[in-house]
Amino acid sequence: MNKTETIFLIIGITSVTSILVFLLVNNWMLGFAVISGVFLLSTLIVDPLDSKPKNEEKRKDEAEAFGVEAKAVVDSRIYERASFFLGIPFIFVFGSIESKYESVFSIEHEGKIVVVFYHGLCLVSAEDRLLIRGKWYRGKKLGIQENVVVADRIENLSSGIVFSRQ
Repeated sequence: MNKTETIFLIIGITSVTSILVFLLVNNWMLGFAVISGVFLLSTLIVDPLDSKPKNEEKRKDEAEAFGVEAKAVVDSRIYERASFFLGIPFIFVFGSIESKYESVFSIEHEGKIVVVFYHGLCLVSAEDRLLIRGKWYRGKKLGIQENVVVADRIENLSSGIVFSRQ
């Protein structure tokens, strides 16, 4: 199920619940509480902001996951990405935003520059020797000149630090 379908599923569940609650419950505060609870519960169950697709299909431009030893060209950049929002609108919106970290850097492999994405914290300095395992994609589909790696495991051979997603 893609993200659009999951959002429409949440809207559908909430609207059906709101119609039933307004027909059956006379207290408007209790009805609002039930509708808000159903919305939050359906959001938690369906999780429309899930970054991992449930049914990952193999594409033509996707290569198998394999490891390669390479040298880092630049230092890694770490970005914080919003992953989940939970809030209650009451004049102002009270709530919180959960976030995840992503690391981006580039390596030199077979005379070409390859962009590496890692979902998590990964500290890499320029000129570090790395052993990278992950899925390799062709960058043209993503608007990048060369290939792209979405790494699952990065082993820094220079410092001995291992970054791995379980």
